[in-house]
Amino acid sequence: MSRTCVSCRLNPRYCVATTSTSDPPSANRNFKNASKNTHNGLFAPRACYILHGVLVLIHIVLLLFYVHHWEHHVTFSFTPTNNDFWPVVLSASLQAFYTIYTAVLLFLTQRLAISRTLVRRVKLTAVHDISGAWAGLGSALTSVWRQTDIPASWWTTSAVAAYLASITVLHVTSSTLLQFQTFNASMTTSVPTTLGWLDDSSYGSSTYLGPITTSLQVVNHLTGLVSAGLYNTTLYDTLTTTAIAGNATVNATTVTSSCGLVPNVTYSANTSTAIVPFGPVATRVLNASTLWSDQIHIIPWTEYEDSYVNVSKLAGVYLMVSTLLEIDPSVQDEVAINMTWAISGVVTPYVIQAYFVYCSLSANTTDGVVDMQTNSLLGPTSISQPSTQWGMYQFGWSNTSWQTQIGSALATPDSSSGIIFDGTPSQITELSVADEYIMSLIGLNLTEEYTQFRDGSPPISNFTLRPDELEFAVARSAAQLIWLAGQMGAANGGIDPGNGTAYVNEEFIALRLNINLLPLAFAASASVIMLGLALHMTRAFNASHDSQAVVSNIGVLQLLWLGHRSASINEVLEDVQDPTEANLRRAGMIDVCFSNIMPNEGEFGSSTASDSLSCDVDYRRDEEM
Repeated sequence: MSRTCVSCRLNPRYCVATTSTSDPPSANRNFKNASKNTHNGLFAPRACYILHGVLVLIHIVLLLFYVHHWEHHVTFSFTPTNNDFWPVVLSASLQAFYTIYTAVLLFLTQRLAISRTLVRRVKLTAVHDISGAWAGLGSALTSVWRQTDIPASWWTTSAVAAYLASITVLHVTSSTLLQFQTFNASMTTSVPTTLGWLDDSSYGSSTYLGPITTSLQVVNHLTGLVSAGLYNTTLYDTLTTTAIAGNATVNATTVTSSCGLVPNVTYSANTSTAIVPFGPVATRVLNASTLWSDQIHIIPWTEYEDSYVNVSKLAGVYLMVSTLLEIDPSVQDEVAINMTWAISGVVTPYVIQAYFVYCSLSANTTDGVVDMQTNSLLGPTSISQPSTQWGMYQFGWSNTSWQTQIGSALATPDSSSGIIFDGTPSQITELSVADEYIMSLIGLNLTEEYTQFRDGSPPISNFTLRPDELEFAVARSAAQLIWLAGQMGAANGGIDPGNGTAYVNEEFIALRLNINLLPLAFAASASVIMLGLALHMTRAFNASHDSQAVVSNIGVLQLLWLGHRSASINEVLEDVQDPTEANLRRAGMIDVCFSNIMPNEGEFGSSTASDSLSCDVDYRRDEEM
C-alpha cells in the first residue's frame, strides 16, 4: 500500500500521484537510493548546526581574549615592512575566512530551509516568496514588503531577511575584528653612565678646587641640556648615549646643609681676627675683616691653636653674617659681636652687629629617574627638612674629605669679586666670588651695596636672613662646585668623575594584535542571531526525517515540472488572465505539500513507494509561525 502526504488523504480529489510498481531488483535500487538520501538528510542539518555553533564559539573565545588582553602577546617589531605587510595580510585573511565560512553556512541553511518548507503544508505563494527571498538581501526585503499586500509568509521571509542581514554584518565587521596597532613597549637594559657624585677617594691631598669657584656664576645661566647631571642641589649620574628612548634609574645624591650660630666668639678689631671655639677646648683663629651691612662672607682660617695634635680639619663652611637675624634676645649678647665702621665726616662710627655661623654639609643618595633623550632628572629627590629658626650649632669633627675640600674651596681668598669696601686702613673688605654668589642666591645684591657705599649711605642693615635660605644657598653652591669639578676633569683642575652602569627602561614602538570590541559585539550578535534563525527556519526541533521534498529547490525548471505533474495547480492558475505579481500571488494562496514519503526497509520488496503532490484550494491566511 502506498503512502501519501496528509493533504492527499484528506483531499483525494486534488491529489495527482504517480505510482509505480517495482520489480524486486528495482525495489532494491530504490532502497539503496532511499538509504543514501536519508544519510544525506541527516548529515546536512548536523553540519549546519555545528558550523553555526562553531561561529558563535569563535566570537565567545575572541571576547575572552579581549577581556584578558591575551591577544596583546602577539607582537612584531615596528618596521616599514611589518607595518605595511602584516595589517594587509590580517585584513585579507579575515575577509577571506568570513566570506568562505558564511558561503558554506548560507548554502546549507538555504537548502535545509527550502526543503523543510516544501514538505510542509503551506501556501503556494509562501513557497514563491520564501524561495525568492533567498536570492539576496534585496530580494528578501522585497519579499517582506510584498507581505503588506498579500500576507503569505510574514515570519519566514522576515527571518530570511534577518539571516542575510546578519551575514552582511559579518562581512562588514570581519576586516576590523583583529587589527595590528602600535604601542609603546619597554624592556630593561644596562647602559654606561658618568657618575654625578664623586666618591670620597676622589678628593686627594693634592686636590684644590679653589680656582673653580670663579665659574659659579656661570652655572645659573646654563640650559637644562648643558647642565645635565645637576638639578638644584642634586647631583645625578648621566647617560653616555642618547640613542635609546626611555627612562633610566640612576644614583641621585642630594647635598644638604645645616646652619647654626657659633657663640662666645672673641673678636679683635685691631687685627681683624676672631678666636672661635670649636668644642670644649679647641679654638681656631680666623680672619674676620669688618663687614659692611647686609653682607655674607665665607671665612678662611689662617692658623690653628689646639692642645691636641693631629686633629682633623673642620668639615663644612664657616661664615660671618652682617644681616638681621630673628633670634631670641636672651642669647643676643652670646652670639653677636659689634664691629665699627668709620665714615669720613662722621664723628661717631657706625656699629654693625655681626654673627658667626657654621654650616655643615651632608649628602643623601637615592634612586632618581632620568630621561635618556635629554639626560634631565624627571622627579625631584627628597631632602631633609630645613631649619625654621636659628639655634646654636654643636660642632663635630669629621674625616670626610669632600666636605673639607668644598669648605676650603668656597673659603679661598684667591677668587676675588673685585669689589672692595675700604674705610680706614684696618677696614678693607674684599668679598670673594663665592661670597657674592651666595648673597645672590639669598637675594642680596653686592653691586648695589657697593653703589650705596660709594654714595655715602650709612651701613644700616635692613635684610632679615632666615636659616633655611642660608642652608639652601650653601648646599647649592657646594653641589654646583662638585658638578663643575666633574665637568672640568683632573686635567683642567677638577676631578675625574668615573664611570658606572645604569639599568634603563628602554621604550620603543612595536606592533601588537588588538581586538576591537565594537566590531566584535556586532559580529557576535550576528552569529547568535544566525544560529537562532537557522534552527527556526530548518525546523530543527520538529522536522520529520521520513519525508523529503520532491524537488530540492524552486526554480523555473522545477516550477515547469510541478505544473506539468499537478493538474490542480494548473486549474488554479488558468483563471489568471493578467499575470502580474499581485494576481499570481493572489491566485497562489492555496495549500500545497511537495513531499516524498520515504518507505522503511520492510516496505521495499513488499509494497510500492508513491511520490505524491497535493494541493488544496484554500484562501485562508497563512498560519505559519
